[in-house]
Amino acid sequence: MRALILNAALGPDLLLDEMSARLTADFVARRYAVESFTLRETPVAHCQGCFDCWTHTPGTCKIDDAGRAMSTAFTVCDCVVLLTPSQFGSYSSEAKKVLDRTLGTLLPFFRRIDGEVHHVPRYKYPPSLGVLAVTHGSDVHREQTVRVLAQRNAINFGSPLHQVQMVNRNGTPSEAFGACDALVSALTAPGVRLPIDEIENVDALLPTMPLASDDIPPQRAILLVGSGKPTGTSTSESLGHTLMAGLQKRGVQVETRYVVRVTHSPEMLQDFVEEVRAADLLLIASPIYIDALPAPVTKALEAIAADRADLAGCSPLTVAMVLNCGFPESRHTSVARTIGALFARAVGARWAGALQLGGGAAVNGQSLDEAGRMVAHLPQLLDDAAASLSHGRALAQHTQEAFRQQLMPTALYMAAGDAGWIWSASHEGALTKLWDRPAVLQ
Repeated sequence: MRALILNAALGPDLLLDEMSARLTADFVARRYAVESFTLRETPVAHCQGCFDCWTHTPGTCKIDDAGRAMSTAFTVCDCVVLLTPSQFGSYSSEAKKVLDRTLGTLLPFFRRIDGEVHHVPRYKYPPSLGVLAVTHGSDVHREQTVRVLAQRNAINFGSPLHQVQMVNRNGTPSEAFGACDALVSALTAPGVRLPIDEIENVDALLPTMPLASDDIPPQRAILLVGSGKPTGTSTSESLGHTLMAGLQKRGVQVETRYVVRVTHSPEMLQDFVEEVRAADLLLIASPIYIDALPAPVTKALEAIAADRADLAGCSPLTVAMVLNCGFPESRHTSVARTIGALFARAVGARWAGALQLGGGAAVNGQSLDEAGRMVAHLPQLLDDAAASLSHGRALAQHTQEAFRQQLMPTALYMAAGDAGWIWSASHEGALTKLWDRPAVLQ
C-alpha cells in the first residue's frame, strides 16, 4: 500500500511541516510506503491548458519537470493527502499547481454520475483523497467550500473514498495532530463515496455580504485573464474582452493583464498587485481547472490579499467574475464563484457577482461574433453586465441566470465532445494511444 503526501505550504510553515511528519508516521504505522513532497521546495510549472496530455501524449504531461513525477505518483498510490493552507475556501496555489497537472490521469471522455457530467478515470484504481485544510479562525462558508471542492475532486478522479479535516491555525498542536490521525484512519478504513446528490447545494454557499449597489461608477477596471493558453486562443479572454469593451464604451478606463505573465516572477506579481491598488473594479475571467480556479489565478488572489492586509487603507474595490468550464452544466463553476466571493470578503471588496458558462468549448477562443449561433445571445448579456458594472452596481440577477442557461442538450454535448477528442487524437497521430496508462500497467 502506498500513500502520497503533498505539503502545499506557501512558505516556511512549522505547523504544516509537523503535520506532514505526523501523517507520515500514521501511514507507516499502518505499513504504507510513503512518498512526500514539500511543494514550495519543488519547482513545478503551471498547467498550460493545452490538452496535449489527452490528445498528443495521452496520459503524460508535455512539461518534463517534477509535476510530471507527482502526477505519476498520483496514479500509483492508494491514498493522496493534500496538506494545504486555505484562505478563500480554496486549496493553496502550491496545491493547485500540482492538481492542475494531474489532468492526464483522466480520460477526456464524459460520463454521467447522478445526472451530472464528469470525466472518466484513466486508471482502474484511482487513489482515495484526503484534504487537511489549515485556516486562520473558523468560518462555515470557507469550510463548506473546501468540502464541496474535495467532493467534486473525488468524483472526477473516481476516488473510492474521500475525507476532509479542517484545522484552525489558532488551535492547539494536539488538535492538529488529532485531525491528522482522524484523516489517516478514515482513508485506510473501508468506505463508500457519497453520491453527488448528498453534496450541499453549492449555490447556497455564497456568504451574505454587501453587493455593489451604491451607484459609484468605476473609473479604472482591470481584467485578469486566467487561462494558461496563449494570447488570443482562450474562451476566457474572448468573454472578458467583450465585457471590457462594454465598459470602455461607457467611459471606464480598462486594462487587460494575463495571469501567466503577472505570476511569472515576484517582480511582475508585485507590479500587478500595485495596479490593483489603483483600480476600482477587478474582473476575473477564468476557466475551471480541476474543479476550481487555476493555480496562477489562486496565486494572484493570494498576493492581492496579502498586500491589502498589510496596507493601512485601500481604495474601494469591486470584484466580478466571468467563468467557463468544459462540462455542459454551468454549475461546475459554482465552487470557483464562491471562492471569488470569499476572496472579495477577505480583502474588504464589494462583490458584484459572476457570469457562469457551461460548454465553453462552444466559444473555443474565438471572438463571440465568429463563434456561431449557439452563443449569439452572449454579447448582449455581457453588454448588460457592463452596463451594471459601469454604474457601480452588481450584476443583475436575470443576467446571471440567463448566462447560466445550458447551450445544448447534455447527450448531444457528450457525443460531440467525445467525437471531438477522438478526432483531435487522430489528427495528432495518437489515436491508438488515447486510452494508454503510461504510469503503470493495470
